Amino acid sequence: MPSRIPKPCRKHGCPNTTTAQYGYCEQHKNEGWVQHQRGRTRQQQGYGRAWEILRAKILKRDKYLCQTCLRQGIATEAKAVDHIKAKAFGGTDDETNLQAICHACHKEKTAHER
Repeated sequence: MPSRIPKPCRKHGCPNTTTAQYGYCEQHKNEGWVQHQRGRTRQQQGYGRAWEILRAKILKRDKYLCQTCLRQGIATEAKAVDHIKAKAFGGTDDETNLQAICHACHKEKTAHER
């Protein structure tokens, strides 16, 4: 398989290039999520105690099964709760907008949304 073509680092103002799939050079490889968070804590983002209660309720409602995998006929344990329509795109914490999801599906869905 051919090696990747070097691309500019995604960190604003960084002159380095990278071939890493996530788009950050070695110097900035752990800063992507920090930039996305904008320095806010979980509570400031709306993921405090109330979210933990709601999360447990959704996992129980969906019987701890990944809803994305279940639609494909595969039973996979879900350990996360995902917003069907992301909050960044106008989604809410309403129960109808939440689903239990496995780590692999959540990672894929989040990457696709970005």
